[in-house]
Amino acid sequence: MFDIKFLGAVQGLGFSALLALGMVAQARAQAYPPYGPDIPVITNTEGASGAYGKDLQKEPAPNPWNHESIWNMRVEGYNDNQARPIYQPLVVNQDGREILYTGNLAGTALNPLTGVSESNGTSIIDVTDVRSPRFLYHIPGPAPIAGSYAAAGAQMVRVCGGNTLPNASTNGTSGHWYLLRAFGNAGADESHQIWDVTNPSAPKFVATIISGLSNTHKSWWECDTGIAYLVAGSAADGWQQSGSKQHLYIYDLSNPAKPTFIRQFGLVGQQPTAPVATAQPCATAPSDTCYEGTTNPPSGLHGPISMGTTVNRIYIPYGVSTDGVIQILDRSKVLNGCLTGGPVGSNPDASAHCANSPTQADLLWPQISWITLNPENGGHSSMPIFNVPIPEEQSNFLDESPQSKSLLFVSSEATANNCYGQAPHDSWILDISSETTPWPIATLNVPQFPGNFCGKGARFGAHAVTEAIYPPYYGKIISVSWFNAGVRIWDIRDPKNPKPVAYYIQAPTANTESSCSTINGVTKCFNATMNDYVEYDDRGYIYAADRAGTGVTILSLTGEARAAILPQSDQ
Repeated sequence: MFDIKFLGAVQGLGFSALLALGMVAQARAQAYPPYGPDIPVITNTEGASGAYGKDLQKEPAPNPWNHESIWNMRVEGYNDNQARPIYQPLVVNQDGREILYTGNLAGTALNPLTGVSESNGTSIIDVTDVRSPRFLYHIPGPAPIAGSYAAAGAQMVRVCGGNTLPNASTNGTSGHWYLLRAFGNAGADESHQIWDVTNPSAPKFVATIISGLSNTHKSWWECDTGIAYLVAGSAADGWQQSGSKQHLYIYDLSNPAKPTFIRQFGLVGQQPTAPVATAQPCATAPSDTCYEGTTNPPSGLHGPISMGTTVNRIYIPYGVSTDGVIQILDRSKVLNGCLTGGPVGSNPDASAHCANSPTQADLLWPQISWITLNPENGGHSSMPIFNVPIPEEQSNFLDESPQSKSLLFVSSEATANNCYGQAPHDSWILDISSETTPWPIATLNVPQFPGNFCGKGARFGAHAVTEAIYPPYYGKIISVSWFNAGVRIWDIRDPKNPKPVAYYIQAPTANTESSCSTINGVTKCFNATMNDYVEYDDRGYIYAADRAGTGVTILSLTGEARAAILPQSDQ
């Protein structure tokens, strides 16, 4: 089994005193990836038979498509985000204030704070008082190109405290907060930027890390090490991908004003020197010129997740919605694999051009394993949860000691309105206890009926697995955004038998953008909401961000969903 040696015990798990408020006690903030190296400890709170045959409550059918639907959750607050469609929300405890940053998709909207219509970029909202969120600032996205805002948007956000970054005193980051964002959703001059958000009401531009890109997407920034894994691509870099033409650019952002390039990285078969015209699949024709996955060249990556120095692993999904691959990497070998000597992970046989044009051997050096999805599904998310107790294996099996498994939650993104022309897109639980042989053990699924989700307009299907680590939820529940079927939450204390325990589907408003599809020559449009991402803050509030411009809803758990996160003594 892949056991993790933890750096510290979980703090702040006193639930009972705050049950009347519907919330649990605040856990130690920002000690977990990407803010620090700690991994929460998970205790077993299930009986010996686990969840098998023990659904406490039947899931109710949702209301009609233009009404709110809610089960085992409560609405605590809301902000309309100036009607800007949200891709990714991120909540940071910033010197005692809870600040919500949203990466917004392409378009333009009026900013009431300035009275000016601004290209969609990054929103900054104070959610310390969840019942009265305050919109603080909007950092605009790119200017229109030939009158079109299609290139606008700044869909990705990460934030690090300068006190947490390495060498804070030397680099002058002490007391500051920094925002990493993608700049642009399309076009030939996208980039990744750093902003100083110490005063979230008055951000200041710091630096452009890399520009001249044709693709950007969802990056990862380790605050305690400064290492940033940027999703990017350009025609000039020579890398080869199908679908989303993007791979990894890795930088040291310990000093955000002076980014230091480390290397580029991707899947075998994507490197600039890969012989795409003649390459054969590694699975059936392994060679030193093969490609990994089901398509040649392999599909671009979506968003890496590094579990930092404790776990020393990086998990990368490729393919987004089709031709998916999930890859597990040795973090030290990724970061140091182009060095021929010195730090842990260095490769004595690294090629001379490893940093920008690696050989197949350079790319294989850090790879622990990869698993191919079926071609009709892609790799959108790959979120690990370590050492989850298996209820039925707490006695008798193996050496009779309590057993646990490390898991990887994977999703494939639905991209078609009204389901037309696309297979269903679900989420899966993979057992990665044996890292070299990942294996699926369960499926997280939302059926189209009841709810008629394929007929209500917009997208229906899985999108993203929540990446935030909040210890009371960790290993107990998992949240997945399901577009027009809303926020979906499962009880995963028995991961072989995950149970749906909560959902929230936002009602459309006057701001909700229309989604259209043409089926058999007939075009229909609906103003259906689309939950794009689910985020947790360090108080346990849950944030549902809408892709169709309907804003962000702040939620808490009730009923069976809340019971799932409680210690056994309180159940």
